[in-house]
Amino acid sequence: LTATPIPRTLHMSMLGVRDLSVIETPPENRFPVQTYVLEQNTNFIKEALERELSRDGQVFYLYNKVQSIYEKREQLQMLMPDANIAVAHGQ
Repeated sequence: LTATPIPRTLHMSMLGVRDLSVIETPPENRFPVQTYVLEQNTNFIKEALERELSRDGQVFYLYNKVQSIYEKREQLQMLMPDANIAVAHGQ
């Protein structure tokens, strides 16, 4: 067994140890998730950040190079100086 919450909870529900609820419908007025995979485009990133933050939404920016993740955070902070930007990684 793994100690990570989702696989552990799923395993426990399959064994009958724990109930599992499935949410079939999104909350009212929920905007659909939009996922983009594209080459680096600073203008697109800034426009997407501005659009989402202007409606009090949140953005997850995935970056796969842990050794330079803080440099990427600084670049994003320069694009959006008033945004609250946090970094999370597994190392």
